[in-house]
Amino acid sequence: MVDGALVTQVVRYAFVIRLASLLFVVLDPDAVSTSLVGYLAVLFITATSALGLYATNRLTTSVSAHPFLIVVDVLAAGLIGASVGTQSPIVLYSMSTAVLIGILLSRRYIVLILTILVGLYVLTTVTQVDEPSLMMLTLAPVSYVTICALASLTRSIHSAAMVDQARARRSSEDAARERERSRLAREMHDSVAKSLHGIGLAAASLPMWAENKPEELGARAKELQDAAESASRDARAILVELRSDPSTVPLSEQVRVLAEDLAMGGVRTTLSLSDPANLGAETKRELVEIIAEALENVRRHSRASQVEITLEVEDQALQVRIVDNGVGFDPSDTPRDHFGLVGIRERAEAIGASCAIVSSPGSGTQITVELPHSPTEQP
Repeated sequence: MVDGALVTQVVRYAFVIRLASLLFVVLDPDAVSTSLVGYLAVLFITATSALGLYATNRLTTSVSAHPFLIVVDVLAAGLIGASVGTQSPIVLYSMSTAVLIGILLSRRYIVLILTILVGLYVLTTVTQVDEPSLMMLTLAPVSYVTICALASLTRSIHSAAMVDQARARRSSEDAARERERSRLAREMHDSVAKSLHGIGLAAASLPMWAENKPEELGARAKELQDAAESASRDARAILVELRSDPSTVPLSEQVRVLAEDLAMGGVRTTLSLSDPANLGAETKRELVEIIAEALENVRRHSRASQVEITLEVEDQALQVRIVDNGVGFDPSDTPRDHFGLVGIRERAEAIGASCAIVSSPGSGTQITVELPHSPTEQP
């Protein structure tokens, strides 16, 4: 597993090196034979350099799929060395061939093709020079091997890093899925499971109400119906969340769905919604849960006929307001077993928002959640 961008960049550097070798033609024209073969060598270096820089991705893919293409380049290097002499500075272009061998080929091909490149250089040098020195015979081959090894090592190190990165990404995704499963399990326990348990207890007590207080049986049955409908809505909401990714749905659309569910119960809703920019998925989820809990309190306790829901963005600050015209309550005297308001405050605190709950008996309730700025979260 290798990052294509890295390979492309290294290949381009190799062809820049190849093109730079032509500077010797400009600085010292005698460094290249004036024969037809010499001119063809310059043309070959120019053409392959231009091709490598212009169509790097296509060339990289072709060579990786067909390693024999590098053999053609190696044989061309041997021919050029034989025509202009291995001591000509223009032969330095073949260093780029060593880079291509190391970065593009797998190890099983590297040794074979690099051996051909070194062998051609040594053979040509021995043939052209009567008594070649040890430095003359070893400098270029050692350079070939070193450059090729560095390119291959770069590829291997980066490949290992890419594998580790992919493994870390998978682990992060698995952890995220586990957190999501745990969250849904908690919500199932806190909403649907508890509601169904309460419905079961209420249903079991109906025969007792029918025997002792038959005049209240209708009211108890209505409470049982309301509880069953509430559990059904909670279960449907969780199923919808399991089937889709709420983070991709605008906050305003999620609030609109919650308002429509409330309106189905006979409560008129007024909406004023503005979608904030750059709102993180976790922040969006907590805001939706806050609004859902507030509307559930309206449905169960407020006896309100109207609710106003406002999402307002001003100077990158986000303010959420839920105002109802219900019976209200005394915030300082909330029953201990009512955890909805506590949950709203805790969720607001978790995302760095302030939460104000204003209410009094007979005057309705207003819940205001304000984020000091619109946060941006990393996915």
